[in-house]
Amino acid sequence: MQKLRRLLGLPVLEIENGTQIGEVQEVVLNIGQAAVTGIVIAEPTWFSHERGIFFADLYSIGRDAVTVRSAAAVRDFSAAMAVAEVNTLSVLCDKEIYTETGDYLGVMTDVSWEPATGEIRFYELSDGLITDFLCGRLIMPLPPAQVVGKDRLIVPEAMIELLQTANHDPGGVC
Repeated sequence: MQKLRRLLGLPVLEIENGTQIGEVQEVVLNIGQAAVTGIVIAEPTWFSHERGIFFADLYSIGRDAVTVRSAAAVRDFSAAMAVAEVNTLSVLCDKEIYTETGDYLGVMTDVSWEPATGEIRFYELSDGLITDFLCGRLIMPLPPAQVVGKDRLIVPEAMIELLQTANHDPGGVC
């Protein structure tokens, strides 16, 4: 599993002729399907915010670059972005997460996913710098239902029971 934020800023390379066609500007997620829809790329054109590559058209996601077979994979992304359950990584990250009964769980810092399938697996949560340092960040499986608001996410109460420490150290402070 990998974290999605690490994709931001990676170059997008066309493997047919080795040229860079842009860089990853944003990751598009379909929360209802728990999957990565694709990436929005920053191109050296005026249309950088609405052009992207669907996940199925990505050839590979490497440590240092994202590759596609050809530049023809870059398409208009405005229709994909208009779907109700679609959000961007930057819209989701840094939101506070509360349960529907009002319990604060933390701030979403990243999303873990499976690069081979595009499946979203976990949200990574922070409970503050000191707690992160002493205990590690928390991970929460993708909730079966959630409300994405302007400043926060609302998840079912049952998600409290599913929180785990990402870097669990049995002899640690927490």
